[in-house]
Amino acid sequence: MPVSPPHLSSPSRRGGCFAWVAPWLACLALAGCGPDLQGSPQPPKEFGPVQSAWFGCPSMQGVYAWPPVAGAYAQGRIASNRRPWEGGLPIHINGPEMQIWVQQAGGETTLRTRTINRARNVRSPLTRQWGLATYGGAETSCSSGMLDVALRDIPVASTDYGGNSARRGFRLALMKDGSLAVGIRTVSTGHKGSYFSWGGQSFGSYDAPDIEHWSWSQLARTGPGDKEPAVVDAYVPGATTP
Repeated sequence: MPVSPPHLSSPSRRGGCFAWVAPWLACLALAGCGPDLQGSPQPPKEFGPVQSAWFGCPSMQGVYAWPPVAGAYAQGRIASNRRPWEGGLPIHINGPEMQIWVQQAGGETTLRTRTINRARNVRSPLTRQWGLATYGGAETSCSSGMLDVALRDIPVASTDYGGNSARRGFRLALMKDGSLAVGIRTVSTGHKGSYFSWGGQSFGSYDAPDIEHWSWSQLARTGPGDKEPAVVDAYVPGATTP
């Protein structure tokens, strides 16, 4: 009687085939799904509950303090070779301690920042000059009581998430304690995956899902924002020591 070749009857061989096929099918499935989510589109639970409104979003207007009291960059913790809110979204941060003034009127959301100086012997014009960023109604929307600002193209060099292009937007959420949660959303595209790798070599490639990354900061409220906040500058003319 002829004997069937081992590769047709061996369960281990059939299992090996499935070991090759399963990742391949999984890759195809992943390629058709949405972005790979890293982080949460909701503020962290430690920030407390989000304030709600009967219609749309509650007003985010107010004066807030930098650095954040919780989340990313809290208490000024950031690598020396990096800048917070890289790319200037929602606005440039260029000092260790700053005022952030948020205004909302006519469907526009405007953010302003300026430096705080607590050194008696340091004079800086940045304590009286506002940085400015305005977002119109066409690029904002309200989702679950939070204000979303649409994604914009950013230089790939400013993101650490791989791929060949990236877009960035942000979300503002007013918390019940009056603080402001700022969520930075980065979506990187152009990722590639391999069907199989062995000994450091990859075989075959497919278009991998985009990566959507969220990073949150919580800013303490220092004023209502209905008028320009007072300058915070400790400089004393003629002072020689802090």
